Amino acid sequence: MAIESFGTMFSRAILRHLSIHGPTGAADLARELGTDPNTARRTLQGLEDAGLVEADVPAGQRRGRVVTFTVQPERLEQLLDGLKDFLRGR
Repeated sequence: MAIESFGTMFSRAILRHLSIHGPTGAADLARELGTDPNTARRTLQGLEDAGLVEADVPAGQRRGRVVTFTVQPERLEQLLDGLKDFLRGR
């Protein structure tokens, strides 16, 4: 389950930022959240692998391009529902 994506404060901060501010690039996220761009990229990759964010450029075509990421609200809702069920012992 993608619940591990909620594991770090930074992952949650990225999801919150994207939910509030909309599509944002890794460098802008890093600057806004006070971290290194490589840390932002690695975290975004994990969130993308979990289906929680989507990039506007396919993975194999990103070199040298500005990529923006968008939160996937349907997937986020599914994950939150799963977390609620887990916490309730279902």
